[in-house]
Formats: sequence, structure tokens, C-alpha cells
Amino acid sequence: MRHSVAVSDAAGPAPRPPRTLLVADALFRTGATRVVLSLLERWGHGSGELVVLQQPTDAQILEAPPEAPVVTLGRPGQRLRATAVPSLLRLARMARRHDVVLATSEIGPGLVLGWLAARLAHRPFVVSVHADLDDALEEWVPRSAQWVIRMVHRRADAAVCIDAGVVAPVLANGLPRWKLHVVRNGVDLAAVRAAGAAQPVADAPAAALADLPVVVATGRLAPQKGYDLLLQAHATAVRSVPHRLRILNDGPDRQALEAQAARLGVSGTVEFAGAIDAPLPEVARADLFCLPSRHEGLPLALIEAVALGVPCLATDSSAGVREVLDSGRTGELVPVEDVPALTEALLRHLRDPAPLRAKASAGLEHVEQFDVAAMADGWAGALQAAARRSR
Repeated sequence: MRHSVAVSDAAGPAPRPPRTLLVADALFRTGATRVVLSLLERWGHGSGELVVLQQPTDAQILEAPPEAPVVTLGRPGQRLRATAVPSLLRLARMARRHDVVLATSEIGPGLVLGWLAARLAHRPFVVSVHADLDDALEEWVPRSAQWVIRMVHRRADAAVCIDAGVVAPVLANGLPRWKLHVVRNGVDLAAVRAAGAAQPVADAPAAALADLPVVVATGRLAPQKGYDLLLQAHATAVRSVPHRLRILNDGPDRQALEAQAARLGVSGTVEFAGAIDAPLPEVARADLFCLPSRHEGLPLALIEAVALGVPCLATDSSAGVREVLDSGRTGELVPVEDVPALTEALLRHLRDPAPLRAKASAGLEHVEQFDVAAMADGWAGALQAAARRSR
């Protein structure tokens, strides 16, 4: 089913965003957080201010660049429940100094408090949708609280979806079609390629592994990302074609995944590198980038791998993944949660890398449409439209 929604592109002069108050739960090391920081950096001082509700002490977070002004409401380790009312009142005061309030995630306390603050301040409220709303609710939100999230979505003044694949659940939830915009995620392609050219800082592998092909995966270690599936595929494939698997990032599933690797007997060929500050040099030198997710939005890590010319293998987990890999013309797509298909694709590339390398070369031109300039301009236009409609 096709949906007629506003799709923002970078045609004409670059629009200037209205003064926007962005509300986030925390600066978790995720693609959604990176999008927010990229927007603030691109727009420059005076256009946006980011409010972070919590400072978790048990999670990897990103540092905001100097161009991205950040106000943190909670103290390190403090539970949000204890500060919800003071945080809401402060958010409302801040919202009055801005033209638009934007929740940076489709779920979470930032969505609810941001909406309430916007209503108290009589400002338009916009929600950023990075994932399938139904999937996100099912995975992350208790059933008793899902109605609140759905109500906020229905009452938003606008929603900005990161690709057409996450539009349908938002519309089905009750948001009018004319309030919805699609703005693709993007990255600074020139900066990605410059960073990829740097030398990796990783420790040298053991001599017995040094000359083996390297498969790299990046992303938060959580069920959504499907690393348990990749470990199963690696365990089968490594018996036929020796290779290394490096997983770059951290998350709540790390201990379980390390235990799984031990049970499968592949601890010696799987490296859990943790969250590293400069992953792109490692990605650029990988023989294969793998994204085994159960569901995705429009993944920045995949865009970066394609921009670096790295052969890519991904599960067909979203319309966004299909867009980046051009329906399989710039990388390999396999069905979601199909370990035999993932294993076979992995083995096929390790035995004969030429076909996927040719697809990677084709991807260098295709990925240009995912540049950060188009994303920033699209977001500015969508926020401008929301601000105009509220006058």
C-alpha cells in the first residue's frame, strides 16, 4: 500500500530551521542519537537546543560536539521518576523560548514529557520516528504504558519518519497523513571517508589470526541487532572457511553473547571490542560488513560501510536497509532470522569475494543520496512547516 506523504529533499536554497527544543532520554550510543547531534552541528548555534533527561551510569553514551548545546536535567544515576515533575516544569519554561518542541525518539519518557511541555508552552510538538512504532512498543514499552505513547503520537502536530518503511504504523495509529514527513537519515560522507582512511587503533590479533579475512559488525548489543544469529552463522562458516568476527560496540546483551560464543566454541575467533571511539578505520579495512538485525530503521552504520566501499551483507529487516543496498544491487540481502541463509551468504563471500566487491563499488555512487546536507535541510523544512501551521 502506498502512502502520500511529504518527502523532503535538498532542492533549492538550504532552509533555516526554526528555534527547536530537542528532548532526548539520554545520549545513548545509537544511530538516533548520532542523527540528533549531526543536525545540531549542521544547523549551528542558535537554531536548536538539546535537553537530555537522564545521565545513565550503566550505558555507553556519546559526547556532544561543541556546536551542539546540551542541557542535562538529571544527575548521574538519578531515576527519572524522582525528577519527572521538576523536569516537566523546566522543559515547559525552555519550550517558551523556542518555536517547536521535538522528541528525538518515537518512544520513551522524552516523548511524553516533551509533548506535555509543548502543550504547557503552547508550542507545536513534533516526533521523530526511527523505527516501526508497533515493533518499538512491543520490544521496549510495558503493555500498561503503550496507550500513552500511542495517544501522544495521535496528538502530535507532526511526525518525521526516517524512511517510507516506518510510515504505515504511524498512520494506522491515527496521525493524519498531512502531518507526516519522510526525511532520510544521512551522514557526512566526506568525513566518513576521511575517518576511514585513518589507521585503526585496535590491538593486533594473534599471529595465527592475523592473515584471516575479517567480518565486522557494529551496533548496540541488544536483541534487535541479531548478534546471536550472526554468532550461529559464524560458528558454522568458520569450520569451512577460517575468518575472524569483530563486533564493535557494547550493550546489555554482551555477557550473554560472550557466553553463547563460548558454547559454540568460537571464542577464539570472535572479538567483542566494546564501544570504541573510532570504529570507521576498522570498518574500512574489513573484508565484509554484516548487519544481522531483526528489525531496523535506516541504519547509519550501513550507510557508512557502503560509503567506505566495503562489501555488505544484511538481513532484509526494513525498507531503509533495502534503500541503502538498492534492493540487493549494492550489497547482499538475506531473510530476517534465517541463519542458514546468513551462513550461506557469509560462506559465498569468503570463498569468492569478487561479486560482492563489485556490488560495493556500485554502492559508492548510490550512497551519495544519503549525505547529511540533504537530511539537515529536510528536517529544517519539516520543522518549519510545523511551526507555520501552529501560527
